[in-house]
Amino acid sequence: MIDTTQPIRPYFTDKEILPALELSRRQFADGRRKEYEIVDDRILEALKSIDESDDYAKILWRVQQENPHDERFFDIDYLARGITNLKLFYSLEVIDGRNLHSLSKSLDVFWHAHQNFSFEYMNFCDKAFGPNQFLHHLPTDKRDQAVQEAMERRYDYTRTMLGKMVSVDKDFWGPDIIICCSYDSPVAEGFVFWRPALIAMEPACDLYDRRLNDELKKKVNFVIDGFAALRKP
Repeated sequence: MIDTTQPIRPYFTDKEILPALELSRRQFADGRRKEYEIVDDRILEALKSIDESDDYAKILWRVQQENPHDERFFDIDYLARGITNLKLFYSLEVIDGRNLHSLSKSLDVFWHAHQNFSFEYMNFCDKAFGPNQFLHHLPTDKRDQAVQEAMERRYDYTRTMLGKMVSVDKDFWGPDIIICCSYDSPVAEGFVFWRPALIAMEPACDLYDRRLNDELKKKVNFVIDGFAALRKP
């Protein structure tokens, strides 16, 4: 049966989507904190691939069609910030690649939309994270309180690390229900996910304060790598 859902406004054309993509490019370029710079060429190349992907237009028309009665998905600024924060999530997976991260419910909508285009998403992972690498998705099992608590700690960690890179957008990294995280799938050669230029350090460098280090080591199985790809300019 043909879907006859009537959106609150007409779906954007490809041309009408372009301003959101252009705004996201500016946000991604301008939002990075200046206290630290990335010094590894592989990291820089990965971030360039993330920012310049051709997939984002498809993601935008998909989130509109999945949320036809939500005004936010017909607002250029909100759509641009959704894409920008998705880029930041992917970037964190590269820069802080030894650790797992969680997303808010708001941002998960955009990540799901990307995964809907499975061929494009696979190619994106290959370009951004390295040959034959794939960023997996793990939903939260709401029947298990311990899992939800671990996911919440991981989400708090993710927001803390993002705050080292950019000014955190509370519309996408606020106190939402935590529903998913990135996931490393083990294979014969090690891990599917790429680990570029990240060296485990103990104690961590000064990007982490001692209290956070102690809390993470006590409660979560994170490897504290201290953002080895970053340094003060």
